[in-house]
Amino acid sequence: MPGPISVLVIDDHPVLRYGILRMLEDEPDFHVAGVAGNCEEASRIADECHPDVLLLDLDMGDDEDADAKCRLTGKGSARVIIYTAHTDDERILEAVQIGINGYVTKEAPKRRLCEAIRIVARGGMYLDPAVATKVTAWLAGRVRPSTAPQLTGREVAVLEAIAAGKRNKEIAGELNISERTVKFHASAIFSKLGATNRTEAVRIAIANRLLAL
Repeated sequence: MPGPISVLVIDDHPVLRYGILRMLEDEPDFHVAGVAGNCEEASRIADECHPDVLLLDLDMGDDEDADAKCRLTGKGSARVIIYTAHTDDERILEAVQIGINGYVTKEAPKRRLCEAIRIVARGGMYLDPAVATKVTAWLAGRVRPSTAPQLTGREVAVLEAIAAGKRNKEIAGELNISERTVKFHASAIFSKLGATNRTEAVRIAIANRLLAL
């Protein structure tokens, strides 16, 4: 059995940090590895505890610019979920550019945040419905449809499962194929999309409108 998902909460508002902490502590499969009020503090904690997921607020004052957040997102193997009150285009674009794995608004119910953490921790990507359309449209605007790679129906099915954060064993069971076949399809998908990992493959697929969020 895998251990609990370790989460580092990063928010400059003490009351919100406490609220998020209490909310996550109620989930038996979560472990709050730490809380931080700024990117510098978060970076130090991340180096010490190596969390699975960073839950990062986008709006943390004038001293927390995009570069600081971008450096933070490169911490080890930690995956990043933006947890913010903002749904405006500028903030969403900033989040996409720093390399996120999930985006959840603070108005979303607890179950949606927990779902996002679980999906992202498994290697998937999660976008709140409030921003999914905007992100998809922005990514689609960066590619020419005529250059879009072609995937088979089975490859699309595998990619959809990958986007949901499912492991090879789960995908094999759902599609009634072997794990070896799943790996073969995943390799073909990465090759066609020019991707080096699952997250990159999902982003490229969204950009080429091969996946619907």
